[in-house]
Amino acid sequence: MNYVSTVADFFTTRSGLTATLSPEDYAAIAEWEKQEIPLAFVLRALERRLNDLESKQTRIAPPSELQAAINYEFAQALHVSEPSVFR
Repeated sequence: MNYVSTVADFFTTRSGLTATLSPEDYAAIAEWEKQEIPLAFVLRALERRLNDLESKQTRIAPPSELQAAINYEFAQALHVSEPSVFR
C-alpha cells in the first residue's frame, strides 16, 4: 500500500466516515508525501487531531482542512532535537 492510500485508509477507518475523501483531501495527503513528512508522523498527527475534535464534540475535519495544522506540527517537530518524533 502506498503513502496516500495508507493515510486515506487510516483516516476513513479512524474517523468512521463512510464517504470517500475528496480530490482536495487526496491532494493534501499527496502534498505531505511530496514534502517528505514521514508516514508515521502524519498518522500520529492525524490521530491527535481527530482525538481533539472528538473531545470537543465537533465535526471531523477532512485531511484538506487539517493540512495547515499537520504542516505546522511537522515544522515545529523539525526544531525539536528528539529524533523519536519521526518514528
